Amino acid sequence: MANIKPKLLILLITIILIFAVYLSYIGGYGSDEDTLPMIYVFERRLSDGSFVTSRFTGNPVAELGIGFLSYYFGSFVVNIITFLFFFSGIIFIYYSLSKNLDNNLYIFLLLCLSSHVLFFDNIEPIDYSWALLPFALGIFFLKKKLIELSVIFFAISVGVRLNYLIFILPVIYFYPYNYSISLTRKSIIFISIFFVSGLFYLPIWYDYSFSLEWLTSARPTEQGFLGLLARFTYKILVAFGILQFIIILSNIITSKILILNFYKQKLIFFLILLNLGLFLYIPAELSYLQPAIIILYFFVSKYFNSKLIYLIICLNFLTWIISFNFLEIEYKNQDVCKTREAISANFKLSIDKGAIQNFIDTRSMIECWAYDTYEERTKKILSGKALK
Repeated sequence: MANIKPKLLILLITIILIFAVYLSYIGGYGSDEDTLPMIYVFERRLSDGSFVTSRFTGNPVAELGIGFLSYYFGSFVVNIITFLFFFSGIIFIYYSLSKNLDNNLYIFLLLCLSSHVLFFDNIEPIDYSWALLPFALGIFFLKKKLIELSVIFFAISVGVRLNYLIFILPVIYFYPYNYSISLTRKSIIFISIFFVSGLFYLPIWYDYSFSLEWLTSARPTEQGFLGLLARFTYKILVAFGILQFIIILSNIITSKILILNFYKQKLIFFLILLNLGLFLYIPAELSYLQPAIIILYFFVSKYFNSKLIYLIICLNFLTWIISFNFLEIEYKNQDVCKTREAISANFKLSIDKGAIQNFIDTRSMIECWAYDTYEERTKKILSGKALK
């Protein structure tokens, strides 16, 4: 498959990684409104032991990890570690889903690194890669038949993001290197993961007086199911890139070999399907699609023609410079510091700024939430310094 020499691919990957280090350095505490609440969770528990959560369900592992690194080391360290978790995670994903490592690994890494969603959203102090790495390690140890370690790391991934419990289910039952394990034992393994991961959420369960009202989310349901479906479709196209999505989908549909391989890869099929189902339920952040993007890129790296793969990679990199849009969206609120609700959309082709410029422009968005704190802490947040 690889018409390009591995050394050239390694060089390109190395350049991208160096660029990621630079962006981690200048990125500050990012542009996500959930970052400071996660750090605040750690600060409150450190200062007076009070129990608070950053979001509805809480994300206890990420709250403590990101909070600890931000408090003691600052934004550069937490950004670098977050990105390293992502990069390590996709390597373990590839190795765990393949029989062995091969040169297709470099193609897969380039596909993932060139994705504007996977690359830029993982240079932020946010928890997507914090869940991905332990999830990937869970599959890795499952492949090595180290079940106890697998249970621990799967549970940690759920402790970071609760939705990963759904992704673990098909891994346990459809993992191709897991056939020697009986159905009964697979069920016991999943129950063990469910129990151990549930321990991370005991404090919030206690805090809600043993009710399950905390198992909720902020869904954009104002415009009903059609509104959800419209957001779902549009954001999938934006996440993959319009041309890239058309290339991938059309080739799978029109090729009997690809359809057959996609059908045989039950684990890949169910992971993507479950992620899309969750995204249809709450079509909010593009990064909610990260698992589906990564798994689909694994399939592409294994089964697609090399010329098509390189075309997808080139188109991905093009979105770093410019982005193509086919909708003109009107928002109820134009304030970037508030949640923007789309109220209408019209078809209109346009060329917008690319992912690099968007990353740079959004570094100041942390100001939207930093000024809610006392002056000295605000200065540290805006300068990316340790908050201790």
